[in-house]
Amino acid sequence: MAEHRDHGVVVSFDATKGFGFIRSPGRREDVFVHKSARVAGGPLEVGRRVSYLVEPSEKGPRALSVEVGARGLAPGQAAALGLLVALGAGMVGLHHVGLGWLGAWLVGLNIVAWLVYVWDKRQASHEGRRVPEAILLGLALLGGSPAAALSMRAYHHKTRKFAFLVPFVAIVALQIAALVGLWMRSA
Repeated sequence: MAEHRDHGVVVSFDATKGFGFIRSPGRREDVFVHKSARVAGGPLEVGRRVSYLVEPSEKGPRALSVEVGARGLAPGQAAALGLLVALGAGMVGLHHVGLGWLGAWLVGLNIVAWLVYVWDKRQASHEGRRVPEAILLGLALLGGSPAAALSMRAYHHKTRKFAFLVPFVAIVALQIAALVGLWMRSA
């Protein structure tokens, strides 16, 4: 019946439908979990640590006898927090060596944007969990569009997806218009 006891974090859970997925460090694929499998602890929600038994099913591994533990960070949340800390530290370091705050923001954000776009391309190539397009577009909107455009070109990433390119091009066009407006005002 059940293979072995495992530990992981709930990475998605739809309370209205009553199911979601658990991610464990030692597993290649996420484990399906239904609310009826919970036997102890708090509610099943994103970020909760869980202990469970694993059962194979036709659609992939399924969690049984789920014990819900303390709230933690889901892997995506931990990655976002890590990027924010790296961006903040990079900005402070760049500012400390003489770059203004705006320049430090743009350099740091472009490094982060490059890394995130390259990571998403890698995940796409390996059929892994992807970075949401809203995050990719948000990084471009906040000033990371040069690195985003370069990584898209270098890795042929998102270059054929019209639904992504339209808002991306709109963001770049708005940024260029703002730069031209600032340049004309200062001239």
